[in-house]
Amino acid sequence: MKIFITGGTGFIGSHLVDFLLKFNNIQIYALTRNLKNPKWLRGRPLNLVEGNLFSFPSLPSDLDMAFHLAGVSKALKSEDYYTVNQNGTASLFHKLSHENPRLKKVIYLSSLAAAGPCNTKKTMDENKKPSCVTPYGKSKLMGEREALRYKNKFEVIILRVGPVFGPRDRDFLPYFRLINNLIFPTLDSKSGLMSMCYVKDLARAFDLCMKKNLQSGDIFHIADPNPCSWDEFGTMIAQSLGKNPIKINPPYFLLHVLTVLSEWGAKIRQKPNILNQDKLTEMKQEGWTTNTSKAKHTLGFETKYSLQQAVKETANWYKEQNWL
Repeated sequence: MKIFITGGTGFIGSHLVDFLLKFNNIQIYALTRNLKNPKWLRGRPLNLVEGNLFSFPSLPSDLDMAFHLAGVSKALKSEDYYTVNQNGTASLFHKLSHENPRLKKVIYLSSLAAAGPCNTKKTMDENKKPSCVTPYGKSKLMGEREALRYKNKFEVIILRVGPVFGPRDRDFLPYFRLINNLIFPTLDSKSGLMSMCYVKDLARAFDLCMKKNLQSGDIFHIADPNPCSWDEFGTMIAQSLGKNPIKINPPYFLLHVLTVLSEWGAKIRQKPNILNQDKLTEMKQEGWTTNTSKAKHTLGFETKYSLQQAVKETANWYKEQNWL
């Protein structure tokens, strides 16, 4: 089987590659912007192909399957989300539909941000009308719509996932570092529950989508079935690190100031930060919890790791890499 992957050099993509390489009958073609810097794919037995979502390399005409994971989750300008998450997705699907006649299935990684937040009475599910609150969420929803245009040409499956953490991730690293340094920002009075996902469980969800015969255009919400709050997540981190940090409840004003400073710094360095106005907007919502029963009953997806186990593995990996 020949598989093409976008975003394979990143955090989530590299875990998917590692999972797929367990199977001997799979040839992987991974898109990378720079062959000299394959990041987490260095040394892996696969085919690296240089290009991007708007400038594709030559690919085998007999590809069987594709995973589209490449995307932008933080940006200096709102337009950048749409350029990559919407227009880049449209470019990829156009390329695949015209040049890969044997392609059977494309699995697209979206986000729960495309569905929007929940309220205190009802969690999100796949049937809920989307109510995006950030440019990121809207751009991922538009990316979904670009993908679904091709659902009659080959099988298109969409996975919406909540916040993903695990080894190699840098977005949650600052939170781990704060708690490791005995500072515990308590945010429960400012944000609701969230449905999180461990990256190794997400890789298994991709595998199930690959192997199952599914209805083209299907959307699945993938997450741990037990939502948690920021404070609960922070407590798991503290326990995993063996720390007893000091809890600090920062006022919204301070969070806003820190966000503005973070965005200024990002513009100066020309490198986006995870702390931005979009993240602050997401944090203000009632909650980001989802119902995962469709994934359980249709895909057979269940998490293998508890959140505490997943946090412990992540903390240990950070320490092994001297990131903490």
